[in-house]
Formats: sequence, C-alpha cells, structure tokens
Amino acid sequence: MTGLHALPPRWEQLVDDLEGLVVVELDEAAAEGAPWPELGVQLVVTVTLQDPDPDGQPYAEEHAVLGRWREALVRALGANGRLVATLTADGVREHVAYVRDPELVEAWADAPPPGLGSHEAQVALVPDPTWLGLREIAGRLEDGEEPLVLPV
Repeated sequence: MTGLHALPPRWEQLVDDLEGLVVVELDEAAAEGAPWPELGVQLVVTVTLQDPDPDGQPYAEEHAVLGRWREALVRALGANGRLVATLTADGVREHVAYVRDPELVEAWADAPPPGLGSHEAQVALVPDPTWLGLREIAGRLEDGEEPLVLPV
C-alpha cells in the first residue's frame, strides 16, 4: 500500500442537512486520490445498533463500543487495507474499507474479536478496483456511473 499507506487520513464529518446529524465520516485524503489500485476489494462491516435513538443514531455508551469496533478494524487491516468511511443511519453503523486481503476480517461475521460487546456484524466483500463505492459516498461519481451494489 505504498501510495495510500504513506498518506495520512483526513477525516471529515458529513452532516445531514435536515437534521444536523453527523451520519458519515469520510477520509477525504483517500477519496481525493481514489482509486488506489493496490486495494481492489471493498469491505463493509455492518454493525447493528442495540439501542438506537429515535434518529437511528447510537447513544453515548453504545457510541463508545462502536468506536472500539472501528479501532479493532483499523488494527486488523494494518498495512493491508484502509478504513475510508463510517456511515450511521437507521440503526446500523457501516465501516467501509478497501483491502488487499479480505481474509483479514471475514471471520468477524461469525465471531468478532473479544471486547467488542454482543453486537451482531455482517461482513460484505465486493471487488471494486475503481473505488466506485467510496466515490459514491463522497459524491464524486462521474456521469453515467451506476452505484456499487453490495451482495445481499
């Protein structure tokens, strides 16, 4: 991950215009340089919130647990991937990363690492060599490009 690994993340919060909620955190440094061909697989780890507020967002205690999920994912990826976005809406938090080796976190769907609480997770992997998924999140799709479809 020579190019992207050397580039420090630059996290930006995107706010829901109507509600004023932070629902997306985006690594603008990765988005601006996308695609990064050495990482051609999009990984999405979706964690279902146990007790979302009326807006589908976590309360403070659960937010802290979700932060530990994020930290554990970043550690697991190491130099073999990059967390590029976190989306929270409708009672779920999605951690979006791009990876070289998907086996790093495939097992999380069945048994997440210890210390991450009793949350359930789903893991989706989809080839995305053009980083279409991140460019969609960042609002940078080109004319005629269709959004990335994740497996169900």
